[in-house]
Amino acid sequence: MATMILLPDGSNNVSSDWIVVGAGSVKNALMFDDGTTAYVKCDDITETMNIEFANPSVAEGDIDTIDSVRFLSSGKANHRSSPTRISVAYYDPFGNPSENANYLAHRTNFTTINGTARPYSNGSGVGSVDWTYANLEDLEMRVTMASFIEVYFSYLAMEVTYTPAATDNATFFGANF
Repeated sequence: MATMILLPDGSNNVSSDWIVVGAGSVKNALMFDDGTTAYVKCDDITETMNIEFANPSVAEGDIDTIDSVRFLSSGKANHRSSPTRISVAYYDPFGNPSENANYLAHRTNFTTINGTARPYSNGSGVGSVDWTYANLEDLEMRVTMASFIEVYFSYLAMEVTYTPAATDNATFFGANF
């Protein structure tokens, strides 16, 4: 199994209550896990932003199956003692349940929260649909402020695990050894 990371490539429908600090855009603020220099912040519950991701760095023909997708994130509560929470949801493709990321209160340190690895593009259970390359090309996440405590949100990426496609040499040598 192999892994690739999809980084933010754009944003849309960003509420004006999500404020960019130390970067020119939401995309730039969330691309690197360096919360001390760039992040977005929000303190208004239910405010949302949609984050679009770059196309996969691995060619479609080099992937046999997409095994799972999950979000990677980093943030912190801007409060002396109370944590904060955001909700992260798959906006496109739609169907996987949203997940809460609870960030601890800390003066300087950011907390890393990673989502659940999702094996299907539309949730799990009866009628589940495998991830496709097109799903990755169109991937979009919705982040919603889910607390009254201000969040400093510094990183959002998607981790994709996949099985590489067999090459001709691998098949040839595998059949002969």
